Amino acid sequence: MTTIREHVGLPEPEQEDVPEREPGDEPGQERTAPAPAAPKKAKHRATYARDNKKGGYMIRVAGPTPEAYAGRDVPVHTKNGGVHTETLDKLIWVGTDRESGGRVALYTFVAKPRELEQLEF
Repeated sequence: MTTIREHVGLPEPEQEDVPEREPGDEPGQERTAPAPAAPKKAKHRATYARDNKKGGYMIRVAGPTPEAYAGRDVPVHTKNGGVHTETLDKLIWVGTDRESGGRVALYTFVAKPRELEQLEF
């Protein structure tokens, strides 16, 4: 059998590259990108710690290499769930935590300037 195109003498149309459907694709639906992977959990965690010798606070960093953060800005977690960014100043102590057995470091941190209200007399 001959087609009408062959009978009349018209050339065959060129085939377009149509991507093959993957299993589960429905006709008429657009393909979407796969969902991004869940963010990785941080290996280190910084919290505030009380300085019992001098008074005030220090920053406690727990993780595999807690001694590597001197001079860096790190997110510090508070007890109420908030997060503050502090600049670690000087490494005071590195050791093993008695309770968890993990590595811990204590740092002093750079004090942020306080905004004092100017009282008018």
